[in-house]
Order: sequence, then structure tokens, then C-alpha cells
Amino acid sequence: MPIFPDEIALLSLFETEPILLDSTSNDLPFYYNEATYRFSNGKEDFIVKLSPSYGEAKIQVNECNSKRLLSLLDLKRVKKFEITADGKERASVLIKVDNEDSQQIIEIDFKPHFKQIFKEHLT
Repeated sequence: MPIFPDEIALLSLFETEPILLDSTSNDLPFYYNEATYRFSNGKEDFIVKLSPSYGEAKIQVNECNSKRLLSLLDLKRVKKFEITADGKERASVLIKVDNEDSQQIIEIDFKPHFKQIFKEHLT
């Protein structure tokens, strides 16, 4: 089962309310819904779409002024989505993706500036 932070931790990290795919059912736990977060750090705009129960994460980053695409990650086998920093000055996550013969580790900083580090280890 994929490991994702709970709704409150993600609300704190992204500092915005998510748009839920199924907002009509109050009985549906957050883990089984799809949540989309839209936020900015002043330099880059972010769209983060999470589907914890499916182990899916999509992160799109655009430059604020020009709207130019800087990065797009569309991950389907997320094993772990971990918050590594959640503060006024710094916000970052660590994502682990398991494949048959490798593990991918992606470090993403949202604040103060966008930064993405991608590493792959053979298993």
C-alpha cells in the first residue's frame, strides 16, 4: 500500500485547500480520493495532483510570468510520498517510485525556489 501524508499535513505543506475529484461524498476518505493543489512560491506556479490509493502523483511546474513549462512529473508507482520540510521558508518532499529492477528517488523543493533532483538505484 502506498504511503502518503494525511490531508492535514498536505494542507500545511501546500498552504491551500485541495480540489477533490469526488467532492460530493463526505464519506469517501481522503486516501481514496484525488486531490489537486494549486499554489505558487512567487517565482513558479505548481499544480500537484495526488491519488494516494493508486500510488499516483503528478507535479507540474510553470514559470509565473511567462507560464513556460519548467517540469512535469507523472508518476504511477509511487511507493512513498514524504514531506521532508514544511516551514515558512522551506517546503520539500521526497518521492520513492518502485519499478521491477530499480527504485527512483525524486527530491523536490517547492520553496524558496523550485528544485528537482532525480536518482535511480538498481535493485
